[in-house]
Amino acid sequence: MGAVGTSLLSGVFALISLRMLMPFAVTFRLIDQPDHRKLHKGTVPLVGGLSAFTGVLLGFMLGMPFSSTYLIFLICASVLVLLGAIDDACDLPAKFRLFAQIVLGGVLVYGSGDSLESFGDLVGLGVIELGPLGPLISIAAIIGATNAFNMVDGIDGLAGSLSLIALLSLAILFFFSGGHEAGVALSLGLSCALLPYMMANLRIPPFKRRIFMGDAGSMFIGFAVVWLMIQGSSLEGPAFRPVTALWMIAVPLIDMVAVMVRRVRKGQSVIMPDREHLHHIFIRAGFTDRQALLLITSVAALFAFWGLAGEFFSIPEWIMFATFLFVLAVYDYALRHVWRFLAFFRRKKTSRIRLFG
Repeated sequence: MGAVGTSLLSGVFALISLRMLMPFAVTFRLIDQPDHRKLHKGTVPLVGGLSAFTGVLLGFMLGMPFSSTYLIFLICASVLVLLGAIDDACDLPAKFRLFAQIVLGGVLVYGSGDSLESFGDLVGLGVIELGPLGPLISIAAIIGATNAFNMVDGIDGLAGSLSLIALLSLAILFFFSGGHEAGVALSLGLSCALLPYMMANLRIPPFKRRIFMGDAGSMFIGFAVVWLMIQGSSLEGPAFRPVTALWMIAVPLIDMVAVMVRRVRKGQSVIMPDREHLHHIFIRAGFTDRQALLLITSVAALFAFWGLAGEFFSIPEWIMFATFLFVLAVYDYALRHVWRFLAFFRRKKTSRIRLFG
């Protein structure tokens, strides 16, 4: 059927499954209740991610030829989504979730035989080969990306928008490299499968009731995106360089790293949830959810564009990596002095109110 047909199938199945899953959300306790960290009103079904996964699973199985590598991926992803759904229903311990991610990452990497082989020429002194550390670093990357997308799922449309930017960028890279039809199919398939959820999440007609992605969805997306990155940068005749992958998920990755560093500095657990992520900062600064969504998504798109430009124009890898570290350092500095930025924005907002009010 090909990549395009598979993608369209995934979108159709995702839409159908979204409609079918909504009535069962309350029955299986797949609903999100407001609390001190979740400020939405009323209960919201957590079936957006489940519908996207269902769409991809059915579309890929019906539209693409059999591949042992992607079969292992779909099996591991199915287990991860099931655990995520259980977590949505009854809050699994964070340590258990981490253990499950390690196991599933190990099964995927060692079962498929695919892993990162090098970091590329990150410092300008030659390619950094990973050797036997490749599989272990790949597992760590899977865990990191899985949790990065889970952490960034804090306001309507954000996780979906950042996922679409990463997936469409990967689809472009796979397409122009040639010979990576499965990569194109999975990237576009997941993009199409996310569209019904995105419309419902943002309440775009005909959807009237808001739906959340849930941990099942955000973890699956991170799992899928990083697996595509490993596939694209490690296969024979790679689709892109490893450093390019960093820019595809720059916003969730930088936000996760900076927040975890801040927690370590404070002597807190790195897995302890809080309200210090980028979207929280924008909201406290006085931006609306939609304004924060637009700003963060725009930044993510610029980062992805820079990554694509670096790949297509063969900008040296050490330059691409140095600019990534610079952005990370700037964000970490801003996070450590966030109260100053918040005070500045609040003063500006108060001045505008006095001027025009």
